[in-house]
Amino acid sequence: MKILLAEYSVCAGLEGLANEGRAMLDTLRRSFEAAGCTVRVPRDFEAGLAELSRECDCFLLIAPDASLEKYTAGLEKKCINLGCSSRVIRLCADKRETTETLLYNGIPAPRLVHEKGVRCVVKPRYGCGAEGIFMSQGPVEREGFISTEYIEGEHLSVSLIGGKTMLPLTLNKQYIKTIESDGFELIHYDGNEVPYEHPAKREIFGVATKAGHMLGCQGLFGIDIVYGDRPYVVDVNPRPTTAVLALDKVLDANIADLILRARFGTLPESVGIKGHYSFTKADLEKRS
Repeated sequence: MKILLAEYSVCAGLEGLANEGRAMLDTLRRSFEAAGCTVRVPRDFEAGLAELSRECDCFLLIAPDASLEKYTAGLEKKCINLGCSSRVIRLCADKRETTETLLYNGIPAPRLVHEKGVRCVVKPRYGCGAEGIFMSQGPVEREGFISTEYIEGEHLSVSLIGGKTMLPLTLNKQYIKTIESDGFELIHYDGNEVPYEHPAKREIFGVATKAGHMLGCQGLFGIDIVYGDRPYVVDVNPRPTTAVLALDKVLDANIADLILRARFGTLPESVGIKGHYSFTKADLEKRS
């Protein structure tokens, strides 16, 4: 089977993000090759995708959510998508619509805030990777941003694979840093610890699984959680995330094999954990 595998920041040569992108791309490439697949990686994200899609059976893309929908929609007409559909990506790329959809369906999420005096997390309506996110003592009415209620708690994520069934893989601790700048607290993602033990793991898995089912997520994806008095879904990433670097180390199953089984067969009821792995952005820079 020939797999078209592409990561946007690597093709575009984006500094900083390309370190994470290259690490994810290399990990997934090795995993698919270990599963017996031939992997084709384009040098150019647009022209390369169009050319290689004509000779590949399946594709898996990693890109910023706002761009991912466009490229996925184009490739879905040519070969088999191993990730979330363009329709699901379009929904998850819109943080306001995703939040409203989660809340409407009874899934805990920080509410959208418009009244003064409520501490908020302000983030781009369309964005990923914790870029451009900051905390504020009240909502910020700025074009292209949304303000959600700040939830005090632990920053976690769940890695899942969706197919005919939904399989939660690991609970992860996210390393989150806050930096003071011009009177604002900027929020930065700085890596993961996988797996992470938590007394409410079953509850967290349940909320993440319900969110993935309801949104229609497929393939390998991640759901960001803040655990306060209960798990709150703060973001849905409809694509592989940097947690795949740890999954490759700690799962007793090949991640690419699970992705293929999700699309063409049946997922196991569970997977085993064989170790522990953590990384920071600085670690990824050393590897580049």
